[in-house]
Amino acid sequence: KRLKSYPDPVELMNKYGSDSIRLYLIDSPVVRADTLKFKEEGVKGVLKDVLLPWFNAYRFLIQNIVRLEQEEGRKFVYEGDALSENVMDKWILSYTHSLIEFVEVEMAAYRLYTVVPRLIQFIENLTNWYVRLNRPRIRGEMGLEECEASVNTLFSVLLTMIRLMAPFTPFLTETMYQNLKQAIHPKFFSGEDDSIHFLMLPKFNSGKIDREGTK
Repeated sequence: KRLKSYPDPVELMNKYGSDSIRLYLIDSPVVRADTLKFKEEGVKGVLKDVLLPWFNAYRFLIQNIVRLEQEEGRKFVYEGDALSENVMDKWILSYTHSLIEFVEVEMAAYRLYTVVPRLIQFIENLTNWYVRLNRPRIRGEMGLEECEASVNTLFSVLLTMIRLMAPFTPFLTETMYQNLKQAIHPKFFSGEDDSIHFLMLPKFNSGKIDREGTK
């Protein structure tokens, strides 16, 4: 250690954030009691492949909630999953509940190192497929009904994600939650809601999972 043959952890936290380091370590051999050659590039990769795309999807949602509120002259209120008939809405909600089921099983078995690869796959599907293909709907270019359905769906997915990932990325999820909760109807909560870390982890709904569609 006195030779300083490793990246300074304080510098890495200042540069990439502590959540990036946490996810990198969770995805490393350390959690399997194996040796790890710590690399700064690995932490950078987590930031680039996981946290930034996730935050960009969140920022896109907030921008369109603000736009929707300004155009309609009323506050957007999230009251839970809407009964959207749109095939893309159904697909991403199915994929979300499939992710919850996977994380629940893996955490129960202490296989935390399997979570990050699945999370990367989920975020790629969310940003490169759902958000990209639904931009016109989310931006209100296909009418108010489609806009509200897609915004509500994206809100539901991101809220579920931050509840699910709070133990792994406590600071980013808390930041997102404090903003999102202003649009959540009080009836949505059953207890303390001051912090994302006071909420229980979400439970998957098997009725919303399309096993064939999420393969």
